[in-house]
Amino acid sequence: MPPETDNLRLEELYAADQADREKVYSSAAEIDALKERDHGRRREVVDMIRLGNVNTSNDLYRAAVIFLHGAEPKEFLTAHRLATISAINGHRPARWLAAASLDRFLMSAGLAQVYGTQFEHSEDENRYQLRLPIDDTTVLHFEKRFFGVPPVVERLAQLNRRIA
Repeated sequence: MPPETDNLRLEELYAADQADREKVYSSAAEIDALKERDHGRRREVVDMIRLGNVNTSNDLYRAAVIFLHGAEPKEFLTAHRLATISAINGHRPARWLAAASLDRFLMSAGLAQVYGTQFEHSEDENRYQLRLPIDDTTVLHFEKRFFGVPPVVERLAQLNRRIA
């Protein structure tokens, strides 16, 4: 049976990942350095998984967030798998992460997102906009609410308030 205590090193990696997301990167060199830090965190989490050191719902969620900041479809799919297991185990924030990681995976594979969780910043207009395409025709009427995905208009307003 896996330990029921959170992996403290994974908690540190997650905190570093989140701290990196609080900054604004304006140069290519800064963005490259961020990508390298992200890559290093993912490598370390892969080792933790291999050694059986990712066990609790918090561990799964934190590892999923780190993989969500990947660069390849397989990393986004890993984020989705980990977030889904965490959500099944009762971690409520992991529900949104399961939806967002699926959208990111789909878009990285050249497919339309389904939940509308992926946005991009328009430099020309200095505002966020929904990344297209989106195909939510098969999303159940309660599904977004279940996953904690706010309406696109509400999320755009949240993101754009950050800029103002």
